[in-house]
Amino acid sequence: MSADLAIAAAYSSLTLEAANAALAAGVNAAQAMGIPMSLIAVDRAGQIVATARMNGASAMTLDIAFKKAWTSAMASAPTAYIKDFVTSDQGSTMSMPHLANFSVIAGGIPVMVDGACVGGVGVSGASADLDLKVAEAAVAALQA
Repeated sequence: MSADLAIAAAYSSLTLEAANAALAAGVNAAQAMGIPMSLIAVDRAGQIVATARMNGASAMTLDIAFKKAWTSAMASAPTAYIKDFVTSDQGSTMSMPHLANFSVIAGGIPVMVDGACVGGVGVSGASADLDLKVAEAAVAALQA
């Protein structure tokens, strides 16, 4: 390989240990609310690192939490912010919803380290506002 074609292979990504710590904090927040939820942490490529489905949480909430986590990781932005972007741009309004794992429902938060997205956390099981609060608690545990 030519020295002119350097390949950069080093990047940061959400670890299993960090994902488990985030989900534990999120489960604690959901328990404090008394609401069974599902939480998923994905790496920067949108691949699942860890999941937690609380007793009593609907099985459907796992899929919804994954889509929120995936969208946040892929866009490096909270799902609620992505909704504002998509609805403000006709091309995005027409194309983005066709992505298989795309979600603009609040409750997906990216995990950022030094300005770079290393993963995302998604939460589902309550209203979008409560899902968001639990996701924020999960990500905040990594920044404490």
